Amino acid sequence: MELFKEEIKDMKTLKEFVKNKEEILDDYEVAVIVYAFDKDNKIIFQRRGPGCRDEVLKLETIGGRVKESDIDFKSALNREIVEEVGTDANIEIEEFITATYAKTFDVRYNKEQAWIYVVYKGSLKSGELKIKEPNKCLGYERYKIGEVNLEDLSKGAIELYKIVSEKYSYLK
Repeated sequence: MELFKEEIKDMKTLKEFVKNKEEILDDYEVAVIVYAFDKDNKIIFQRRGPGCRDEVLKLETIGGRVKESDIDFKSALNREIVEEVGTDANIEIEEFITATYAKTFDVRYNKEQAWIYVVYKGSLKSGELKIKEPNKCLGYERYKIGEVNLEDLSKGAIELYKIVSEKYSYLK
């Protein structure tokens, strides 16, 4: 479910925005995501590994959970990019796309988990993607808009992919 299209920059503002929304569970987590396009306008996806809390073997884009210590969403995303792909890859965050709400099933804790995904567009400007968390990432795959099989995407990624595909359809 799409929550908003105007950028909210930090957790404090996000919490204020969702506090009266009945459809949002109180114990949600927040993740920052980048739809990073390479020089050929292909989206960079990660194949989720066995160490992930949910949706193992599914495709998702680069990103992860926001921590309390993160100043704002862009700094959280920059931290996640370095944690996941290393410092050899230069991924530039370009613009805010959207924020969505979805639920997944967390196999580690055997419970449903609610997520708010804060999503940005980015570009791989230079460098090489490394697998910095091999238990969580089996590798990187790149697809032009319209090429990825929706069944390969995680539940949270399907809605985001559709939004990104529509917004950036000119990059096909």
